[in-house]
Amino acid sequence: MGKAIDLEGKWSGSLKAIERVGTSPDGQALWKCDCLCGNTKIVKSRDFREKRIKSCGCKTKELQGNARRTHGFTKTRLYGIWSGMKTRCYNKNSDRYTDYGGRGITICPEWLGEHGFENFYDWSLLNGYKNGLSIDRIDNDKGYSPDNCRWATDKMQANNRRSSRIIDFRGESHTSMEWSEITGIDRSVIENRIDVLGWSVEKALTKKVKNRRKIKKEKYDEWQKFYKKMYAKMQRGLITREEFESILDKEVEKYQ
Repeated sequence: MGKAIDLEGKWSGSLKAIERVGTSPDGQALWKCDCLCGNTKIVKSRDFREKRIKSCGCKTKELQGNARRTHGFTKTRLYGIWSGMKTRCYNKNSDRYTDYGGRGITICPEWLGEHGFENFYDWSLLNGYKNGLSIDRIDNDKGYSPDNCRWATDKMQANNRRSSRIIDFRGESHTSMEWSEITGIDRSVIENRIDVLGWSVEKALTKKVKNRRKIKKEKYDEWQKFYKKMYAKMQRGLITREEFESILDKEVEKYQ
């Protein structure tokens, strides 16, 4: 790999390279640049050296050329993520609008408008974006903005969903999925113990399960229905607790 080119103090149109601030997903150096208008902009080394970007976008000719410059990103993953955010928040015909725009989730002004994608792109490169990660709102009741967003794995997002259940135990707060990983007890078992059997949180999280493997994710809902059905029978006196446990031990393999 060749030595990184030092751009400090060099100019590209109205932009002056100030300092290197990171590396883009495709391996290019990222430079913080000051524009003559007083704004700052993050630019890839190659774009700066080849003078593809000559200002922060403040000049009329830059605004007019914005569509031409942006078209090079429209097929990128980042552009798709940005476009998807706007669709979820503002397109009432979107099947996801109800969970986003329909309940007040918006996008900050910085990520909208003529330079919205450019600002989102710069923020992404400086805040850990890489292929395989998804945009995640830290507080699910707030909108998309630099102070409420992060790049997260699918696992992180699953634990941050509104539907994720938080369980407090011994001074710690975790989702039922996280407690499952901590205790080795399947999430469905933990939730059934608390919701269906009425166990205390302590008992639900500490009583070990008899050699039962974890329920498959795609079988979880089906297992829940079966479990509740058998429990209802026990509650009505149609089967004993011993029979209830025995049936579960026999049938659980179908869901693993």
